[in-house]
Amino acid sequence: MQSEHQFSNLVYEYFYMRIQFRYYKCGDCLPSIDRLCQEFSVSSQTVKMALQRLRTEGYIDMHNGRSTRIIFQQTEEDARQCLLQYFSKRADSFCDLYDSTRMIIQPLLMEGFRRCGKEDLAYLLRLADGTSADDVLHFFCFVLQKLDNPLAMNLYWETSLFWGLLFLKQDKETDLSDVELMHEEMGRCVSLAEQKEWALLQEELQIFRQDSVGNAVRLLGQIVTPAAEDEQVGFDWRIYHGRPQVCYSLGSRLLHEIYMGCYQNAELLPSYKKMAEQYRVSVSTIRRTVNILRQLGVVRPVNGKGTQIFGVGDACDKPDFGSPVVRRSLAFFVQSFELLAYSFQHVLQGILAEITIEERDSLIHELETQLQTGRQELALWSCLLFVRRHSRLKGIRAIYGRIYSMFQWGYPLKASSNGSPKLEETMLQFTNVMIQSLRENDTARCGNAIKELIGWQFPAAEQYLRNQGIGLDELRLTPAIRLLVTSDN
Repeated sequence: MQSEHQFSNLVYEYFYMRIQFRYYKCGDCLPSIDRLCQEFSVSSQTVKMALQRLRTEGYIDMHNGRSTRIIFQQTEEDARQCLLQYFSKRADSFCDLYDSTRMIIQPLLMEGFRRCGKEDLAYLLRLADGTSADDVLHFFCFVLQKLDNPLAMNLYWETSLFWGLLFLKQDKETDLSDVELMHEEMGRCVSLAEQKEWALLQEELQIFRQDSVGNAVRLLGQIVTPAAEDEQVGFDWRIYHGRPQVCYSLGSRLLHEIYMGCYQNAELLPSYKKMAEQYRVSVSTIRRTVNILRQLGVVRPVNGKGTQIFGVGDACDKPDFGSPVVRRSLAFFVQSFELLAYSFQHVLQGILAEITIEERDSLIHELETQLQTGRQELALWSCLLFVRRHSRLKGIRAIYGRIYSMFQWGYPLKASSNGSPKLEETMLQFTNVMIQSLRENDTARCGNAIKELIGWQFPAAEQYLRNQGIGLDELRLTPAIRLLVTSDN
């Protein structure tokens, strides 16, 4: 029931904004419930909950056996003011977020194309033969859907919501992009994928995203006057809808502090009361958060003493793989790991090419310190944190900050096992290669080292979890916000 409520809020938000922006005008019909169930991949009950809310608020008229019609009346001036208010509060982040997603979404789309079969490409070709601006949204969603990674879909959907482009009705007088050109470029992308011309496809895909999204985003930035700085809304990648957001955010913070040395000279966590004061939450929130970490194996209650900490290098307790909380957290770990597998090389190379010498030296120093203290197993974490701290793009910092928070949940898998000489040797070699490459300012070698390391680690981590009884379907659990399309459209 909770999931249905979460998803109904998404469907409601989607159509509420389209009505407010006059994508749908008074008298227009909404798609059928069956069609909406296919596109959002939710139950009919979920769709009906969203539509009933719209009806209660006076936006639609809905009766059995009849099409759902818009009854909300709005003047063009009211709609214009609604548009200006929405876009002006996000104007400062539009181009930044597009440049950020270019480094992350682009490689994900390329991998999606590589996984497309003949029937998939045939469906994409039908979209390319269409005439609707929504074909572009469906095109990108369908390709990303081939990754079977809900976090990737979630990220694409969240950025699309933030820009608001999918709420706008495109016509020849107000198009932010050339719809006919978009369909031509879709066709070229499909043709190159059929021929497996991956290098050419990458170039064409970059042009397609620029023409379909980038130009529209930049045009909006030019025609909309930004709101005051204190009114600006930054991009926030929402993931934990319907879950105890405070507990998981606090849990990620505690994992970071435990593993990065904040409790290096302590054997126990502070009391619940002191932690509640320190993190400005209730004692019950601290108790629930610590219990999550206990199930993960990171901490252990000790009668009469407190909560024991297992830091980096300590053999921690084995995660409770029967716990739904642990299984879901590890599903997010796997999905975030896969996002790194396809995007980290591009993101890191981009950042290393623009940082100062002092910033580069700070990363070298951190990696050298890890070698000296025998903590080279955290070298990849250091690179992630470096991106979060030093990227010039706010979007990259926000997205990779979220990825880092989810990626941490996988460390107990290694810490609870007997260790692997191969892993230790690989991490030692990786750290040395990164230090040498950074000294020589060889950004390409740094990127390749990241790609090779994750390419080796990710399949092993996924297989380990499957051996623990967590099936592939669980590892691909879906976050709250998504838009999936089917080939039945």
